[in-house]
Amino acid sequence: MTSHTIRSAHNANKSDWGLFFGGVLVALCGIAVIFWPGATLELLAIVAGVGFLVAGVFNFATWIRTHNYTEGSGWTLANAICDVILGIMFLVHPLVGAGVITFLVGCFAVAYGAFAIASSFSLRRVADIWWIMLLNGIMSILCGWFFIFSPEFFAIFLGVFVVMQGVTMSIYGIAFPNNSIY
Repeated sequence: MTSHTIRSAHNANKSDWGLFFGGVLVALCGIAVIFWPGATLELLAIVAGVGFLVAGVFNFATWIRTHNYTEGSGWTLANAICDVILGIMFLVHPLVGAGVITFLVGCFAVAYGAFAIASSFSLRRVADIWWIMLLNGIMSILCGWFFIFSPEFFAIFLGVFVVMQGVTMSIYGIAFPNNSIY
């Protein structure tokens, strides 16, 4: 399907405000992490858990709306599932999460980056701003490697990663109509 067949004339100018505001909330969680890097890892695990849970819920809602007519939407579902699992883990067991957070989030960020890159190629056929998802994927993989190999800077990289996810969600919330392909 082309972008012209995906968007109805009635909804062509309506933005996906749920995705936009979810992205803003995720970005604010990331900013909080950046401004308070000396916070305990337990608090960081809770903040990250909230951010990932919000991202997962909104990505799952997007998948529900788009999976019937978007090629490659399985990547959005896989990302949503990873976000929700990671978010729940950090919220239910923040102390356990704090002990392994740098390695676990690093692995997740690398996997998320791979999902985002694959998804960007599917979006390329239907959206002019597909490159935002590609850039997000590349930056996610880089942040993931830094999480794993430079744990002393974890709070800063986590903040950047979470802000980047929120900004991407917000851009897609504005760029695509409520019934669109993201």
